[in-house]
Amino acid sequence: MKQKISAFYYIKNNKRRIAVLVISLSLFFIAIYIASFLLSTTSETFHSVLEETTKYVQYIELDSDDLEYDFSDPDKTDIQIYMEAVRGKYDEIAPVIKECEGVLDVYIAEVEYTYIGSIVGNWYVEIPLVTESQMENMLEKMNAKLIDGRFPQSYNEVVLDRGLMKNYGYQIGDSLSQNENVKVVGVIDCEYYFGCGLANEEEAFHNPEICILLDGKISDLRAALKEKGIELEHSKMIDVKNGEVNVKDIENQISNSTSLIQIGFMVIVFILVTIVNISYLRDRQSEWCLYSSIGYGRKTIYCSILREMIFTFISSLFIAVVISLAAMKILDLVVIQNMGLKCTYFMKETLIQILSAFVVLFGLLQIPVRIEIYHIKTIDAIDDDM
Repeated sequence: MKQKISAFYYIKNNKRRIAVLVISLSLFFIAIYIASFLLSTTSETFHSVLEETTKYVQYIELDSDDLEYDFSDPDKTDIQIYMEAVRGKYDEIAPVIKECEGVLDVYIAEVEYTYIGSIVGNWYVEIPLVTESQMENMLEKMNAKLIDGRFPQSYNEVVLDRGLMKNYGYQIGDSLSQNENVKVVGVIDCEYYFGCGLANEEEAFHNPEICILLDGKISDLRAALKEKGIELEHSKMIDVKNGEVNVKDIENQISNSTSLIQIGFMVIVFILVTIVNISYLRDRQSEWCLYSSIGYGRKTIYCSILREMIFTFISSLFIAVVISLAAMKILDLVVIQNMGLKCTYFMKETLIQILSAFVVLFGLLQIPVRIEIYHIKTIDAIDDDM
């Protein structure tokens, strides 16, 4: 006698029930993966701001404890005195900073800010205002090309990359979000979230920072300066290392949110699949008894059920992957790019978590199946019981 039961007999004759299981499992995958995809716009965008842009432009926010100044001069404002202290420190350390391997140039910049907002949260982006020659040098080093409007011609005018323009909804002629006196006059095409403009050199800067152009070799600015004997214990370094710390915190928060979403969906899907599975087991008890009566063993029957479940899970994964890819592409083109955000399609950790959940769910569903298998009786045994 043939000792193998085809799994497709039941699948062919019970398409609706199989479809419910496939749809439930597919929706679980899609919901978790798309949620992670949308959350990735936060981590990927902030990664670009905090770890990519800072490879080439870094800042030192000089703390007052690292400066020498005297506020007793009645003829000068506090801003003027602070600016002189910053310039004095710059004159002292700039020649040494330029000796660091990977440093291309060093400026004093009036730093303005704009915000970039993701689907969850926002972050600030530094917009340095410098001299005309310094601005031209920065744009060249960042490989930025003007694509609309014009370059700044007078102080408090800036150009922004198209990502920042889209994200905040800037139009040429608008004021910068954090300072209405700074006007956007042009759009640049740049690989990074970046902008710059012209400073008013005749006035003291309100937010002076040391701006450093690099070739991408320095990630820990404080350590690089320390090697050259520059100790700025209290000042803040806006570099790749600082960015990595911030991105890690953001990713941890996103991971916690994703885990909660995943647990919630897994509970819902498990309940739904369990209900369908119980109905499935009850309806098939007589079928399995019949197989047992004509000579099929429990192992053969169980292997047939196992193949049915494997087919269901694999079909669910295939459908979910196809739909997820299509949905992500549409969301990217229609929503994410228009918001000036970045995203990633492949999320290894999320994929591992979902597949692990599938394996756990598959394993849990074996328990009621195994119990029912050991309760199978032949037709003769059923008649005797009656």
